[in-house]
Amino acid sequence: MVRGADAGLLIQLGLTDKATTVWDGSIKVTPGEVQEMAGWRFERTDKLAGKDAWKLSTRAAAGAQKGRTNNPKKMGMAKRAAQNLGPVLDNGVFVRLHEITPESVVEVTTEQGNFTFKLSDVKDGEPLDLLDGRVAIQRTAVLGRKMSPERSDDDYPSLTVSSKGQGYLVYQSFTPGIDRDERAKRWDAEPADLSFLNKPAGGDQLWLHRRTDNQWKGERIAVTEPGKDIYKSAVAIDGKGTVWITWSERVDGNFDIFTRSFADDKLGEIVNLSKSPGNDISPVATTDAAGKVWIAWQGAKQSLFAIQAVHQAEAGWSAAETVSKNTGNCWQPAIAANEKGVAIAWDCYDKGDYDVWLWTHADGKVQPVANSALYEARPSLSYDKEGTLWIAWEKSGATWGKDWGAYDGQDGIGLYRDRQIGLVALKDGQWMEPQAPLADALPGAQAKGKRGKARGADANTPPPPALPELADGVNADAYLQPAQRKGAPGEHAAGTGWGTYNNLGRLTCDAEGRVWIVVRSRLNSFRGPVGSTWVNYAAYLDGDQWVGPMLLPHSDGMIYNLPALAAGPQVLFVAHSGDHRMDRFAEFNAAKAPNSKGGNAALDASKDPFDHDVFMSRLQAQGEIKPAVLKEAVIKPRDNPQPSNRTVAEREEVKAIRDYRANIAGAELRILRGEFHRHTEISGDGGNDGPLEDMWRYGIDAASMDWLGNGDHDNGNGREYTWWLTQKSTDAFMLPGSFTPMFSYERSVSYPEGHRNCVFAQRGVRTLPRLPISDQRVFEAAPDTNMLYKYLHLFNGVCASHTSVGNMGTDWRNHDPVVEPMVEVYQGARQNYEYAGCPRCPTKEDAIGGWEPAGFINNAFAKGYKFSFQSSSDHGSTHISYAMVYATEPTREAVHAAMKQRRTYGATDNIIADSRCQGADGKEHMMGEEFSVKGAPTITCKLIGTAPFAKVTLIKDNVEFPIEIAKEKSVSVSWTDPKPETGKSSYYYIRGEQANGELVWVSPMWIKSE
Repeated sequence: MVRGADAGLLIQLGLTDKATTVWDGSIKVTPGEVQEMAGWRFERTDKLAGKDAWKLSTRAAAGAQKGRTNNPKKMGMAKRAAQNLGPVLDNGVFVRLHEITPESVVEVTTEQGNFTFKLSDVKDGEPLDLLDGRVAIQRTAVLGRKMSPERSDDDYPSLTVSSKGQGYLVYQSFTPGIDRDERAKRWDAEPADLSFLNKPAGGDQLWLHRRTDNQWKGERIAVTEPGKDIYKSAVAIDGKGTVWITWSERVDGNFDIFTRSFADDKLGEIVNLSKSPGNDISPVATTDAAGKVWIAWQGAKQSLFAIQAVHQAEAGWSAAETVSKNTGNCWQPAIAANEKGVAIAWDCYDKGDYDVWLWTHADGKVQPVANSALYEARPSLSYDKEGTLWIAWEKSGATWGKDWGAYDGQDGIGLYRDRQIGLVALKDGQWMEPQAPLADALPGAQAKGKRGKARGADANTPPPPALPELADGVNADAYLQPAQRKGAPGEHAAGTGWGTYNNLGRLTCDAEGRVWIVVRSRLNSFRGPVGSTWVNYAAYLDGDQWVGPMLLPHSDGMIYNLPALAAGPQVLFVAHSGDHRMDRFAEFNAAKAPNSKGGNAALDASKDPFDHDVFMSRLQAQGEIKPAVLKEAVIKPRDNPQPSNRTVAEREEVKAIRDYRANIAGAELRILRGEFHRHTEISGDGGNDGPLEDMWRYGIDAASMDWLGNGDHDNGNGREYTWWLTQKSTDAFMLPGSFTPMFSYERSVSYPEGHRNCVFAQRGVRTLPRLPISDQRVFEAAPDTNMLYKYLHLFNGVCASHTSVGNMGTDWRNHDPVVEPMVEVYQGARQNYEYAGCPRCPTKEDAIGGWEPAGFINNAFAKGYKFSFQSSSDHGSTHISYAMVYATEPTREAVHAAMKQRRTYGATDNIIADSRCQGADGKEHMMGEEFSVKGAPTITCKLIGTAPFAKVTLIKDNVEFPIEIAKEKSVSVSWTDPKPETGKSSYYYIRGEQANGELVWVSPMWIKSE
């Protein structure tokens, strides 16, 4: 039975089409009215024709992939794929029906046939097939109301609704500093002045909406002034009816937690709750049985993130208490309360993987919820009306973020190989779980033979295999030794994940006792100009089965999109954001520049129609509530599992490299490990790279890096909001003295000019658009690259070329040693670009990303260019690419200065490298320097590896000189040039190869013999 006067439907058309097909049509309902419609997969000429009709067609998937190889076999596959873009995908419309009854009849006319159905025939989570399977009708959330009125980017909602239906919605709104449409356009000529790219952004503002008299009010109240720097918010109502709005804001270089009240239509004074020198972010809030508001957040304490909490007290607010007792970084708290007390959950990286933990106020107990060897993170929790505590979290495979790449995939997985949702219930002190698996009601997990259209866009995704749980929760052999190199160059290890992408499970229990969950799920079949697409699906527990999924319209956007759930009387409210990457695709196509090559430079259009809006959706379950059927949990928390042997070994390696010091010219230098070529969901091709937050988790925890820079293409096509998110998070995840994020991005220009990653020590520099590419046949300096160098000089940035031997590479037609002091010698996603014939280097037959041999780095050295080496990951790869920086201190300024001084080197593991040579001036010089010597230079090098070295080679002017070594983990070598040439400057560098295949590239010295 349908409850209430409204219903939401998705009408999918053309599910069995084999070719583009016209499905123009209209809809009516009796009794009732069609109140609103929206497009599903609209593009090109698709459009609505009034409030009850449409013009649309089915067609092949948007965003077809291009081949990135010169391998003849793979090129053939890519060509065939280009000719056949894959299956024709359904299209359709979302419909909001108003003033209907269970017996209301819906009539639809289309160019391919007409059909009729009763609303009562459409069950939650079960598509209704019509026209011999060409059409399906499925329940959705009621088409959401757009809450944000302006063309700003409105995001990160928080929500609370009282038992009487009184509600409050809070969200943050970003205003660009440069018009978004201007940022979408291509450049045909270099501007006279580039300084506008450092213009301040409009910043964030926090807004409040109210729900009274059973409706959300259109007016909104400004909680803060504009121009702020806000990292998420929370809202709760205390026992007196006062609303408390809480948020994280960066003030004087530090994020703190602030709150203010709202009562009698007035805002109270702003109170700083954290007052901490470290960043405090991601607040959550609830109200306990006594009417006191509790607030928890993730706060930096002594170079680690911990979970802090405060609550209302007689004299305002209690002092902040650290509720987490872990020794590792703790992330993203969740909070809930009932008559028995308050519970706070979080995830922590204690033993070499993420585990979920729980603190309960009633007894002060801290206990694990999920602590296997799997990735278990981002909890959500809620009490049901019986007092059972429900906890959900994200799951991925073991050894998350460990060794993974083109030549390495035996003992780790990338950051986004899969996602599933874990779920348990703590009932009377016992760990329980639903009788029915949650996966049955989520996308990508349909049982064999069940139609996939109710699972979103992807009908052929297989069910997940049994989870790789471990008998003892430790698996001491997992990640024991670095991977042995197996397979041909360029072959990634076979995927070990579940092939399912359900993220960010948000959990709540309604007043009737029903358990609801909303997940973020990837649509594998839709990728538009701003990237892959994720949407929200809901499911609920109905006795001994889960019902779902039910799609939430207008939820299309990035992965890391956090809906807020609140149960009202007989309805579930879901506040969520979407950036219209699906429903405004047709509008973008109309604005696309003619003869455009597209790409990552910008949207290359006359306008950017994709801005975030906040929507309020409603969900209602059909039928009477059935009590949840529970059973004993199959997998319970383990008793104090310990880190694996390999995790212990890696921590010792990291400590050794962090403790190492080199003294040069009276300065004490330390090695800071990092990289600046990591992609995320923000890149247009980042569908397999994971959320922006996971990039920071990886750098801080899985790789234990000292610094990290984002490598998304132009921080998201040069768009203001994704640039702002990246810049803001770069500040938010700073841990002074422990983790130092840099401001960076990838600037992608095709061969022969080349992709380069740009790095800055300061916030606020926007990405640089492109000029037309130069003629490959004419070897002369490219105007676009010269403009890049001018921009880097203006804003004190540096850059490094990457993937130089390929269609992303360069023939070295431009060079500026001041702003391009480094080169990416190796990337985990691909290969080594030193020179032909060296370890892991490409050949014409197996090059990953194209074959342009003029891009080998030795060709740049032959032109007299001077680069230090660094290694970074690129797409997908993890834990096998390190840019080592010799810096005076762990600050942004020191990292940047070391890069400019060429005091960097590259490695695939935590390898210490220290090369020296005494100059004619009697001073000791190190890698990256240019100097003179008297007579023959003698170069010394100390290498401390993670396994015994098998080979050490000195390269002088592209000639190899093998050096005899003892096959040990620590080697010291000394090499004197047997044939120095007086008056000539030569470059010298060392490459070390461990017995297990790990590599280190010790950057060159440029030495002139006198």
